Amino acid sequence: MGVSTASFVTTVVVGIVITVVVGVLLRRIGRDFLAEVYGDRSFSASLNYLLVTLYHLLALGLLTVVAGADLGLTGVQLVVVRLGIFLLVLGAVYGLAVLALERARRRQREESLEDDFRRRTEGRR
Repeated sequence: MGVSTASFVTTVVVGIVITVVVGVLLRRIGRDFLAEVYGDRSFSASLNYLLVTLYHLLALGLLTVVAGADLGLTGVQLVVVRLGIFLLVLGAVYGLAVLALERARRRQREESLEDDFRRRTEGRR
C-alpha cells in the first residue's frame, strides 16, 4: 500500500506548524534560561540560536521520516498516527533538552555557591 500525496502533505504541513511553534517557545524560554546559567547575554543568545537551529533540523528530519512511512493505514487514520509518532518523539527530545538545561543551571548554581562559600571561609582566616 503506497503513501497518498494528500496524507503526506497534510502530515508535513501540520508537522511544520508544530515544529515552528515549539521552536519559537524554545527560543524565547531558552534565551532567558541560558542567560541565567552563563551570565553572558551575548554568549547565551548565540548558544540559544545554535540550539534552536539544531532543534529545527532534528524535528524536520524526523518529520520527513515519519511523513514518508507506510504504516499500512489509510486516510485520516494514517495522518493521525504519523502525527502521534512525531509528537511523541518530539516531546521526548524536548524533554531531554529541558532536562539538560536544568542540569546545566543546577551545576552553575552549585559552582556559584561553592565559590561564595570558599570566598567567605578564606576571608575569615
